[in-house]
Amino acid sequence: MRKTFLTGILTILLLFVSLLSLDLLAAPTQPAGEHCGDVGPLPINASDFCGCTWGKVRFQGQVVPGAVITLTFNNQSITQTTQLTSLEAEPYFDLTAHNLGAKRGDVLTLTAQFAGKTVKRTFRALPQSNGEQRIDLTFTKQGRWAPLITGGYTQTLAISQSTVWAGGAAGVIEIDLNTGITQSHTLPWAEQSIRALAIGQNGHVWVAGNSGVAELYNATWHTHTLPISGTPRALTVDPANGTIWLGSGDGATGALARYTGSWQKVKTFNAPVTTLAVDSVGRLWAGVWGKGIFRQDGSGSWLQYRVADGLPSDSVLSLAAGQNAVWVGTVPYLSGQGPRGGVGRYNLNSDSWQVYTTSHGLPADHYLPQSPAPVYALTLQNDIPWLGTTDGLRFLAGKDYWAAYTTTHGLRPAPVKALAGNNSTLVAATTLGIDRFLPDESLSYVPPTAQINTITPLSPTTDVTITLSGNGTGSESHIVAWDWSSNQDGPLCTQANCTLPGNLLSRGNHTISFQVQDERGYWSAPATASLFVTAKQYIYLPLVIRR
Repeated sequence: MRKTFLTGILTILLLFVSLLSLDLLAAPTQPAGEHCGDVGPLPINASDFCGCTWGKVRFQGQVVPGAVITLTFNNQSITQTTQLTSLEAEPYFDLTAHNLGAKRGDVLTLTAQFAGKTVKRTFRALPQSNGEQRIDLTFTKQGRWAPLITGGYTQTLAISQSTVWAGGAAGVIEIDLNTGITQSHTLPWAEQSIRALAIGQNGHVWVAGNSGVAELYNATWHTHTLPISGTPRALTVDPANGTIWLGSGDGATGALARYTGSWQKVKTFNAPVTTLAVDSVGRLWAGVWGKGIFRQDGSGSWLQYRVADGLPSDSVLSLAAGQNAVWVGTVPYLSGQGPRGGVGRYNLNSDSWQVYTTSHGLPADHYLPQSPAPVYALTLQNDIPWLGTTDGLRFLAGKDYWAAYTTTHGLRPAPVKALAGNNSTLVAATTLGIDRFLPDESLSYVPPTAQINTITPLSPTTDVTITLSGNGTGSESHIVAWDWSSNQDGPLCTQANCTLPGNLLSRGNHTISFQVQDERGYWSAPATASLFVTAKQYIYLPLVIRR
C-alpha cells in the first residue's frame, strides 16, 4: 500500500513537471520584434520590460551608415554602428538597455557620433506593442548653397584670398566675395574660351585654353611661348616653390611642361593630360585620359598607376592633394572585368589605394548605373574632399561615406564642373553658373512648428490612461521626430500620438510640452498645455452589522 501511494505521488510530480515544461515552451519569454529580433529576455507585457530601441541617423538630410550609436543608462552604456541589413532599405541601429538594468518607464540617453559631430536625445523607455521603440537622430545641416553669378564661366575655378577667378566658354571673370563686384577680362586672343586657371605663389593669375597660356600681372595679360604642342588642358602650382605645371594633349598624345622663370619640357604621354596636382611631399601627379595616373618621383623617374594597381578607372578627370592623401576622380566604363569608375584615395603614408563607389554614397551614372557618375571636379576644404558630379556635390562625411548636397540644399540643378576651396570659402561651378556655400543657414531658415491637438483627460487620476495627440509642419522639409515632456517628470514619449499610464506622472500641476524636428535637424519651439494629476479616489462605506 505504501509503495503504491509513493508511486502515485511520483507520477503526479513527473506529470506536473512535464506540463510546466510544455507551458514554458508554449509561452516564450523572448518576443520577436520587427527590427530587433529577440528583444527579451522578459515578455513584452512584463512591468519592468524596457524594450528595444531602434532608429536611423540622418546627416545632411540623408540616412547614413557608419554612425556610432551609444545607449546610456545609470552610467553604463552599449554601442553599435548603423549598418544596412535585410530588414530595412536604409542603414539603422538596434539596441536594448535591459542588460544595463533599465526597466519600462526609465529615462535613457541615445547619442550619435558622425563626421566629427555629436547629437543626443533623451527619452523614456515606453516600447510599443511589438516591444520596440523607434528613436531617430538627425544632425543639423551646416550650410546652404546660394547663387553667386550666372553665365558661361563654369569650366574652371581658383580662389585668391577673397577673390574668385572663374573661366569657361565666356572667358575669365573675377568676383570680389566681399562686395559682390565682378570684373570680366579680355584675353590676348581672338578666342576667349579657357580650360584651366591657377594662382601663382606671387599672386599672378595663369589661364590655359585653346589659344595657349597667358599670365596676368601689373594689370596686363602676357602670352607665353610653350615648349610643348597640343591643347593646354591643365594647370597647377607647387605651393612649396611656386613652380607652374602645365599639361596638354590631343588625340593619342600628351605632354607636360613646367615654368620656373622659363619653360622646360618635362615628359610626353600617349594620351592627353586632363588634370594635375602636387602632393604634400612635392611630387607631381598627372591624370592621363585612358592611361591612368603618372607620378613623379624624387629621383626623376615616373610611376604609372592603373586599374590593376588599385585605381578606380583608367580615365581620370580630376585630382586633389591633401596632407596625407591624393584624391582621384574618374569616368566610368564597362571593362571585361566589370564596371569601373568612382573616387580613388592614395594614402601617402601606406602607399595604398582605396576605392569609393555607389555603395559609399556616390551617385550612379545615368547611362551605366552599375558604376558611379563621372567626377568632374575635386577640391579640399580644411583637408575634407569635395567632389562635383552630374548629380550635385558630395563630400566625405565619414570614414567611408559621401554625403550629398543637391538642389534641396540650394545648389542649381546642373552638373558640377569645377570646384575651389580654402579654409573659409567654397565655390562650385555648374553648367548654369557659380554657387557659393554659406556655412550658416539658420538666419534665413524657418524651423518647423508644433501643435498639440488633444490631451485627454486634462485632469486625470493616477489610475487612468492619458492620451496625447499632436502634429508638426515644416516649411521646407518633413517631420522626422516628436518629443513630449513634462516640466515635472521630464521626457514622456516619442510619437505624435501616444498613451501614458497615469501613474507615470507625479501628482500636481504639469506643463506638457510638445516639439517636432524636421529632416534638416531643426527642432520647433515647444507647444504647451496644462495638466493636473490627482490621486485615485477611494470611497469607504461604513460597515453595517445586522443583529
